[in-house]
Amino acid sequence: MASTFPEVESQARELSESERARLALSLIESLDALDDGDVTEAWRVEVDTRWRDIVDGAAVTLPATEAFANARNALK
Repeated sequence: MASTFPEVESQARELSESERARLALSLIESLDALDDGDVTEAWRVEVDTRWRDIVDGAAVTLPATEAFANARNALK
């Protein structure tokens, strides 16, 4: 039985943060018409590195509202 988008979205939101990140990456990769394995692998390594830095506390994170405000101010 086919699921509707709202059902799939609701189920996805029940996943852990790391599972949602993996799902998002998988979905984005599925939209990529060009299969450039080297680039895909390089991005996968970069994402893993950045995620590890966040989990380990080595990266400084900002709330989205603050990050967007900083970006808007930089464009002025």
